[in-house]
Amino acid sequence: MQASIIDKIREGDEVAYEQLFRDYYEQLCLYACKYIGEMEQAEEIVQDYFVQLWEKRDGLQVHSSLKSYLFGAIRNNCLSYFKHQKVRENHRQEVLNTSSEAYSDEEDMSAFEMEQRIHNCINGLPEQRQRIFKMSKFEGLKYKEIAESLGLSVKTVEAQMGKALKTLRTELAGALPILLLILYFFKK
Repeated sequence: MQASIIDKIREGDEVAYEQLFRDYYEQLCLYACKYIGEMEQAEEIVQDYFVQLWEKRDGLQVHSSLKSYLFGAIRNNCLSYFKHQKVRENHRQEVLNTSSEAYSDEEDMSAFEMEQRIHNCINGLPEQRQRIFKMSKFEGLKYKEIAESLGLSVKTVEAQMGKALKTLRTELAGALPILLLILYFFKK
């Protein structure tokens, strides 16, 4: 059965993929939660893994039992999550230090002016991109929730968020430390 379901998924069989998801999702979430300590984040890690599994299904190679393969992949994703969190915290500290140094110069914009620039830039985004950005960063919705709410694919939401962030980085280069703080504290 293991080889059969893997072969079917590799061939793009959505029914087999959904069955794999139903069979293992809950167990994998509980397993990830033991590492992460937070069920919501554990669920996000597992959901992201299943998206990645589907996207890379052509190269799917399972050399052990399917269950061992899935649990090993989730363990690795949990460890990657911790590494990412450490890098993110170091970066946040760096941004805080940089932004406090930047504000000491009298030539720098006031916090109000920067906030206005950021607000104007966000409101200048195309309507759908702006809506997706606000739903993600200010309402705290996950990409999947946004996609369902707007009747879009998760890929479309991801692409629109990428474009929104690129625009903000380009347009707000001088206000980048404040933008990073805003995006950090209003992350999804």
